[in-house]
Amino acid sequence: MTNHPDQILKSHETVSFDENERQINRASKLKKAVPILTLVALLSLILYPIISSRENNSFTLAIDKLEQRDEKAKLIKPSYADIDKNNNPINISAESAYREENKFADYYFTNLVATMSLPTGDGIKITANNGKLNTGTQIMNLRGDITITSQTGFLIKSTEATFLISDKIASGRNGVSGVAPFGRFSAINFTADVEKETITLNGNVRINFDPNKPLNIFNKNETAPLAK
Repeated sequence: MTNHPDQILKSHETVSFDENERQINRASKLKKAVPILTLVALLSLILYPIISSRENNSFTLAIDKLEQRDEKAKLIKPSYADIDKNNNPINISAESAYREENKFADYYFTNLVATMSLPTGDGIKITANNGKLNTGTQIMNLRGDITITSQTGFLIKSTEATFLISDKIASGRNGVSGVAPFGRFSAINFTADVEKETITLNGNVRINFDPNKPLNIFNKNETAPLAK
């Protein structure tokens, strides 16, 4: 074996011009493909946890663990439990709720359901599409389809009402209809004391007395006038 320069040069293959062009084109295409492949790999890393979590059909959000908590974060299926001035239980649940800031006591609800008790033990149930509850004053401002029912015989329907939880008093100025122990009624304005079983109506008042439910419209010390 010799190391003659001519023999070393002859051992290399001659590359044609066309072959050289093909190699340059392949290198150019490879340079363009690398960024695309990198982007695809990056998207796969980002999307995989989301796709995987959807397949498991479970999402968990712990608001208290966030570094910067969103004060307007929506609460899903929240519940509120308390007692009124007579130590009767109050339970309020909803589809969702939020408040403007943590320092405020106003909670804004959707599809609210409230249950509470009278001193007599009779129950009250309130439902509304939308509502605001002030946990400090225990006052609810209700909107939408509102229904107030009690075991004492009241059924009140309205689209706007304020309910004083501690006093069990409902009032509104946007129309009302319902059923009371004496019969059916409707009006524009109303104030109902569910605990005392009284209701005051004003504006286009209509009352249909139930003959099967005798109503004493006189005070205990008064006597009905005799018919002449």
